[in-house]
Amino acid sequence: MSYARVATIFGKEPTTIPYLETFSKDDVFLDIGANVGMYTVYAAVMTGCRVFSVEPEALNYAELNKNIYLNNLHGQVTAFCAAASNERKIGELLLGAFAAGYSHHDFGENTWTKDMQWTSEVRVNRDERITQGCISVTIDSLVESGVVPIPTHVKIDVDGLEPKVVEGAMKTFRDPRVKTVLIEVDFRSEATQSIVKTMTEDGWSYSMDQLITNRAIVMKPERVRELMEIKKDGFNFIFYRDQAYGELFRQFLAKYDPPYKVGGGMKTMPNLITSEPPPPPSSWPAKAWSRIRK
Repeated sequence: MSYARVATIFGKEPTTIPYLETFSKDDVFLDIGANVGMYTVYAAVMTGCRVFSVEPEALNYAELNKNIYLNNLHGQVTAFCAAASNERKIGELLLGAFAAGYSHHDFGENTWTKDMQWTSEVRVNRDERITQGCISVTIDSLVESGVVPIPTHVKIDVDGLEPKVVEGAMKTFRDPRVKTVLIEVDFRSEATQSIVKTMTEDGWSYSMDQLITNRAIVMKPERVRELMEIKKDGFNFIFYRDQAYGELFRQFLAKYDPPYKVGGGMKTMPNLITSEPPPPPSSWPAKAWSRIRK
């Protein structure tokens, strides 16, 4: 599973890689739900930014630290073995599966509605999940303690528990030094979908151009809105204050060549290890790019 994480890094979330590349060495990136560190390591190596990662599952956390070590990132990347939530608490983590690279772990509650069939060999029963002892922290408490400085960029991907993480981060998000917040929004959950309203009412913007390139095919805006209405699927929303990000995503869409081609009603899926990654930020408008990098 760890190999699969790396193999799909350029195609699974097409806008995430160029988004990470907008960071600079002066930025602080907080990666919530870091798994084995694909995006943590990429951001640190490619931009030189300071990274703080939060990952609760023991095997993922061990693999995350191995990847920090193998990439000589000690001192630049710090990982915490904890679950991010809306409170500081001692409890149990329900595992998605007992192996590195797996996801959908739950802290304090079982959000699964059915059994999880990972592969033909790996199936996890909803009511028989393995547990680990775990602690939870809030983003606000991490910042207030001084352990983590005010982040300039935050990524939250915790497979359904995003509302609790956001609730425990609102004080931090209101600090003007926070430039962007990437949040995985599951449309199937009303509470998770309400994050979009919470963020926009608090002054954040998002780009439809970014959303429709959030998959390996380019969707129509109408389809995204339809999915929200029928509560199906979900997307990574990148919230920002500086409208230069909206221009960057507009330019990215104009130049984006999806790794998956649709034709004749069939989708062909090339090996993503050899697929060309999305256009790098250097292909984006210089004016907006320099404005963000300052």
